[in-house]
Amino acid sequence: MKLKSYDDFIDRVNELGFMPLSELLPGLPSVSGETDRESWHTNDPNTDPWQWKDRAAVEKKLAYGCVIGGHKGFIAKGVYPLFYLAYHPRESMQTRWQSGVIDQITWELWQLFCTNELLNTSEIRKRLGVTRKKGGSRVDASIKKLQSEFYITVAGNVRKLNKRGEPYGWPVTVLAQVPDFLPEEWLEVDTSMQPEAAQQLILDLAQKLGSTLKREQLAKKIGLPLR
Repeated sequence: MKLKSYDDFIDRVNELGFMPLSELLPGLPSVSGETDRESWHTNDPNTDPWQWKDRAAVEKKLAYGCVIGGHKGFIAKGVYPLFYLAYHPRESMQTRWQSGVIDQITWELWQLFCTNELLNTSEIRKRLGVTRKKGGSRVDASIKKLQSEFYITVAGNVRKLNKRGEPYGWPVTVLAQVPDFLPEEWLEVDTSMQPEAAQQLILDLAQKLGSTLKREQLAKKIGLPLR
């Protein structure tokens, strides 16, 4: 099927439960695979898939970010608690830091988000004292890690401003702590379910989306244990 409009896209992700932005594995539906190439980057918020990602996040219709095993994609409200339970660490960030699981850059990045602010990627680099070319890749990796572990989520994008307050350049991603941005019902996790069970349910769901998907290959691709 081909997605022609924003509403088509929202309905499709809600139907599937989750959807990668680009193809992850043959047989697994993706936004790029279900849209026409010429519809991208037209800046039309109704028909341009590149616009849909930020619009869906801002409107809180879908969660967007590096949330499918670290890959960019979308998660519907109905299955978001399942992903949160499956991927979000049980130990506190403080405990993980003290035990050496979290590196220095990721810890410093997390401290920025503890102020409950909306932070864009440009501001994050500035506050951490890095640039895109010098130290930026390490910060980008930490931003991706915190998204993949459901600590932070994409909350839209903004244009950078010059000294005169004028916008310039490409939009930069805005991020927020998950509980600060998403409504409470998105995080209503089944307390009787263990993370291991949630992980296997996600694999079950993914296999239903594509009959040719092999469970072992899928588990490896989206960072879940195979049981």
